[in-house]
Amino acid sequence: MKYQKYKYSISFTLITVTILILVFSCNSSDKDKTINLKWNKSYPTDTFTKNIIALKWCLSFLGSDLASDTITKGIATTNQKIISLNLNQLKFDKKASRYLQKLNSKLKKTEEYQKNNSVDLGRYIALTIGSSYHYYRIVDIPRKLEDYNSLYVFDSIHGYIDNSSVSLVDRIVSFSKYNSRKEQAYISAEVDSITKEIYEFETLEVMYNGQLKFGIYDRNGNLKDAADHQITKAGKPAKCIWCHETGIQPMFRKQKDHNGYFSFQKLQDTLSLYNKRLRSYQDSIWKDKEIRNKRLHTEMEISYIAFMEPSAEHLSNEWGMTIEEVQTKLHNLDTHRHHEFDFLGDLYHRKEIDTLGPWKVLEVSEYIREKSTNEINHIN
Repeated sequence: MKYQKYKYSISFTLITVTILILVFSCNSSDKDKTINLKWNKSYPTDTFTKNIIALKWCLSFLGSDLASDTITKGIATTNQKIISLNLNQLKFDKKASRYLQKLNSKLKKTEEYQKNNSVDLGRYIALTIGSSYHYYRIVDIPRKLEDYNSLYVFDSIHGYIDNSSVSLVDRIVSFSKYNSRKEQAYISAEVDSITKEIYEFETLEVMYNGQLKFGIYDRNGNLKDAADHQITKAGKPAKCIWCHETGIQPMFRKQKDHNGYFSFQKLQDTLSLYNKRLRSYQDSIWKDKEIRNKRLHTEMEISYIAFMEPSAEHLSNEWGMTIEEVQTKLHNLDTHRHHEFDFLGDLYHRKEIDTLGPWKVLEVSEYIREKSTNEINHIN
């Protein structure tokens, strides 16, 4: 009998220790997968709510399936300033989670994070949506165009565009049918109008979560950070996101008909049909009201612009200084107004002021939409 009691006592102790280890491991895992982002007010009508919406759009554009629920899991808020992201709950696939975790780890090691237990929300968006190489890894864009081609079955007939509102040369457009996961792909080859020599490729895909993702390849089919500005105004993937928003864009200019290709009207009708199908798919799976309201994607653009081109008010909140102290510190720098969002006020350039802040930060690319002289890659 004593032996039995002793055996049960050992068993109970082992079970208790096992449970404690599991609880500790889960708590530790959650802590490792959580990163804190700080909202820094940038202009008079800026609000915490607007920036939560901005972050949700960012995560959705990166492939998260958070929009499939009416209640957002993985985003917790405190003090109307700090947002905690839990990668375990944000509905990313394993590849995306792995690369986001790499980025989170790099950010947590910075002096900015160590001193504040958070990183600027705008910096996080700039390092995901605004970094071509980070974006490619997170949304899983193949490094080679041939690998991209192998994922889909493309139509044998193509569209020809000779009067693009984006490309400065002609474009040959190929598109696939939807696959079993409701995904679809497009390839635009930028070509010489006479010789049909290919200069580069731009790709667009419908992801399983209903959002679009973009890639840019050179003439040899190698992934590149930005489109050649001498060939097209497409810029970086973030500019593609800004322009396409959440849909397949129609042609805004009339095109000539070319032998061997869809006629202008047939191509326009085909693009319109695919866009209607995409809208129908999005409407069927998007439950989150702030993603269903497609106009709200603009909050993401305003959020990253307010970081990349910060006002004295933003820097005052970011650096923990008065506005007067910020203006005195930056008195040698010129300010400017944003061409689209004048309400942001007098602005500085992030590249000029990051080294002047009170702590070291993780570098961001010079531009989010256009080719940068310092296109960063912190996660390979």
